[in-house]
Amino acid sequence: LTPLPQKDGNGKLGLVEFNVLWNRIRNYLSIFRKFDLDKSGSISAYELRLALEAAGYRLNKKLHELLITRYAEPDLALDFDSFVCCLVRLETMF
Repeated sequence: LTPLPQKDGNGKLGLVEFNVLWNRIRNYLSIFRKFDLDKSGSISAYELRLALEAAGYRLNKKLHELLITRYAEPDLALDFDSFVCCLVRLETMF
């Protein structure tokens, strides 16, 4: 996952860092559930675009296609784990 702010630099996940991580995951889950329009447990490429925009990422077509290529299954759907990995990567990039 994205490196969390470390107050003491010890490389361990303390209570504050855990709270930040937990809140991120809860936010990701909320977005995922909102845009899993058919409640299938995965989101389509179209639903991903909507979910990423809700998370604050307006991506061009090429970058969106690259994310689908990297994180989606052959049917172009992403499960929650893949969605989290995608968002973490975007956070790291931006």
